[in-house]
Amino acid sequence: MSEHQSVLQTYFDLVQAFSIDEAAYAAVLHPEVEQLEYPNLLHKTIQRRSFSDIIANLRAGRELLRDPSFEVQHTQTCPDGTVIVEGRWQATTTNDIGLLLRGQRLSAQLCLIFEFQDGKIYRQRRYPCYDMM
Repeated sequence: MSEHQSVLQTYFDLVQAFSIDEAAYAAVLHPEVEQLEYPNLLHKTIQRRSFSDIIANLRAGRELLRDPSFEVQHTQTCPDGTVIVEGRWQATTTNDIGLLLRGQRLSAQLCLIFEFQDGKIYRQRRYPCYDMM
């Protein structure tokens, strides 16, 4: 496993556990990390998240979702070190959220693009394609 893939596996493990341990994330996320999530079923506009925003988003996720899972289906490392990951994400809602009902299984096909700096995730672009509800 390459260094970048190891960083990604740690990151995926933290996210899947809905961890909000900032020290654990500091080991894999660059202090100037930027996460972009492109418009989708849940967000109509681009979401830009900094390190603290990523933690806040995970904190919200812990309150709204349970039993998350992410299955990596394909990984491609580009010559410049960028890593592209395709996978299937799922979680169960714990409360009614907009159009989602408590107990509903939310799932999406994801394309994630990661750029690294100093051995950590520096930029992340998320392209979630949620299943129709």
